[in-house]
Amino acid sequence: MSKQTSGEALVIRAKVLLPAIYTFMGACLLLAGILALTQPLPHADNPIFMRVALSGLGIPFSIWILVSNVRKIYLRRNAIVIDEHGITDNTGGMAPGFIAWEEVEDVHLLKLKDDTYLCATPTDYVSWSARLRRGQRRLAQANLDAGFAPIRIQFKKATERYTAADGLAAVRRFHPEKVSKVRKPKY
Repeated sequence: MSKQTSGEALVIRAKVLLPAIYTFMGACLLLAGILALTQPLPHADNPIFMRVALSGLGIPFSIWILVSNVRKIYLRRNAIVIDEHGITDNTGGMAPGFIAWEEVEDVHLLKLKDDTYLCATPTDYVSWSARLRRGQRRLAQANLDAGFAPIRIQFKKATERYTAADGLAAVRRFHPEKVSKVRKPKY
């Protein structure tokens, strides 16, 4: 998690702690699979089943966990970027990614009970959503159906230090005309 101010751009890096914990978990699972394959299992009710389950299924799964999480740690991409080109949200698998300023109609804060979100509305929703994956499109449509903007960036997923208000301040530096008032839904 870091905020870099290069030409007033807001850059928040992805967290490393969770992939590090998953990497440790994958290493433990790999060790368990190797031990089940090579060591005697005197207390197991069905030693053959234990060997097949722990080594045959556990070893490939643990290698997948290790590789994917070491890759996340090594690449450690930017989670949220607000710069002169646009807004990038890579906080999760369902995040929409990059949206250029030309495609953004409105940016505002949405205050809910437990969190505040930085929301953006694309100028042409149909063409913007056409380039998204199916899950991302469904999430954007669900946001619209709930009365929210299709793009909701949750800063808590990326950092505890910076809030959506910091993101809105960065938007104001680049395009103050796109910023509108804070919205609060009625419960």
